Amino acid sequence: MSDAEAHADVGEDVQHSTSRILHNSASGLQLPFDIIHTLLEFTSIVDLVNFCSTCKALRIHLRNESIWRRVCQPYGLRDFTYFPGQSAQPVYTQLLHRYGCLLGLWANDSPFYGKILEFRLFPGDESEQGGIIGEIWSSPSVSPAIDPVPPSYVRAVKLSFEDGVSSSESPGSSVGSSAPSVRVFCDRGATSQEDFEYRSSRHLSSLVRLSATNLGKFLQFYRKKVNLPEFPPHISPWYDKSRGLPRIPELPEVTSHQGELIKLYPAARLPAVFVAPTAVMKPAAISIRCPLPPEQCRCHVLHTTVLPFANLDLRAPRYYPLKSCILPGVDPGSSDWSVDDLEGIWYGSYGPSGTECIYLALCEERGSVEATKITGDVHVPRGCVSWILHVAPEHQREAVQGYWTAVRTDGVVPRRLLMGHGTIAGRGFTDMAIVELMAGMVSADQIDIFWAEIHEFRSYRRYKGRPPS
Repeated sequence: MSDAEAHADVGEDVQHSTSRILHNSASGLQLPFDIIHTLLEFTSIVDLVNFCSTCKALRIHLRNESIWRRVCQPYGLRDFTYFPGQSAQPVYTQLLHRYGCLLGLWANDSPFYGKILEFRLFPGDESEQGGIIGEIWSSPSVSPAIDPVPPSYVRAVKLSFEDGVSSSESPGSSVGSSAPSVRVFCDRGATSQEDFEYRSSRHLSSLVRLSATNLGKFLQFYRKKVNLPEFPPHISPWYDKSRGLPRIPELPEVTSHQGELIKLYPAARLPAVFVAPTAVMKPAAISIRCPLPPEQCRCHVLHTTVLPFANLDLRAPRYYPLKSCILPGVDPGSSDWSVDDLEGIWYGSYGPSGTECIYLALCEERGSVEATKITGDVHVPRGCVSWILHVAPEHQREAVQGYWTAVRTDGVVPRRLLMGHGTIAGRGFTDMAIVELMAGMVSADQIDIFWAEIHEFRSYRRYKGRPPS
C-alpha cells in the first residue's frame, strides 16, 4: 500500500470515528474541550453545532470564542477589533455563514451592457466598521484601441452590523430585537472630507435571493423583434456552479411578462426592451433592491446602464456567480503553451464602446477558445460570443504571418498567431454578422486582434485580480 493510500484510509477512519462521536452524545460528553475543538478538522461547524446542541453539558462548548474564531479564519478574518460589540460567534453565524458565499464576482443581466459586482470582506478600520463590501467594476466609456483600461472599483453596497439610518426602510431589519442582525446598505463609502454627504446618502437597502426564471429579454422594433442573448445560457462557461447563494429565504421571481403589452406599445416610442418567456430556464440569483427612486439614489445607475431605448422591464437586475479564474499565463512562444492557458477573465477595447470584460473558455470539441461578453454594448450585448480563436493549421502559418506583417505597421511581432472569427452588429444587435479575424499572442497576458471587416486592431489583457491596496 502506498503512503497516499494509507493516508487516505486513515483519513476515512478518522471521519467515520468522528461521525460516530457526533451521533453519540454519551461518548461526546466524556471528551474534553480540546478534543471537541479538534473535531472541527474533520467535520463541519454545522454538524458540530448540531452535536453540541443535544444537551446542556455540550452546549456550553459553543460559548467558547476560540471555536468561532477558528471558523472565521478561512475567510481571512482574525481580528474582530472593528466589529464593535460583536464576538466571533455572531460575525460567523450572521455574516460569514449566511453571506460568505457572496465573496467573489457576480455578473448581472441588465440588457445590452451588463455589470460586474465584486464582494470582498472588509475587516474594518479606525473610521469604519467591518463587514462585506460590494463594488461595481467600472470602465471608461471610451478607451484607446491598443490600450484597454483595467476596471476601477466603485463601492455600491455594504453588509454589516451597523445601525440603520431608518429602520422602517429595511424589510429585513431586526427592530426591537437584541440579537445582532446584519443590515444591507446602499453605501458608497466615505472620506473625512465628504463625511456629511456620505452619511446623508447612505441608506438601508435589501439583498434578496430570487428563484429560477424562464424570462428572457427582447428588443422590439417597429416590425422586427431581436432576441437578446440568454444570460446565462443553458451551458455557460463563465457561470460558477460551485458557488452557492446566500442562506436566506428564496423569493419567487415575477412570472408576468410583457409579450402582450409590447403589442400595444406606441410605435413612435419603439424600439423598446421587454421580457417574455424563453426555452431557457435561468438559475436562482441574487438582486440588490433599493427602496428609493432613481432620482434619490445613484445605486440604480451603478447596477444598470441607461439604455438608448425605452425599457419596459423595471425590475432590478439579477446577479449570477461569475468564475474568478486567474491563471498565471504561459509564454505563447513556449512548447508548453496551449489555448487552455487563456481561460479566465480578460478586458479589451471595443472602440467607441470603451473597455468591456469577456470570459475566455476552452471549447474542447473544436480545440478553440471562445470569448463570451460579460459586459457588452448597444451593438453586441452581454452574453454574446464576441470571438472564437484556434491555432492556425501548419500549412497556413506562413501566409498568416505575412498578412500580419502587412497590416501591422508598428513592428509588433506576436509570439504566436491564431485565426478565428468574431461577431459584429448594428445598433440594437441588428444585422449581426460573423467576420474573419486574426489574433496575435503578444505575451502571456495580451492578445491583439485584427478585425479585418473594420481594418482595426483591438487589444485584450488578462485580468490579474485587484491591485494591492
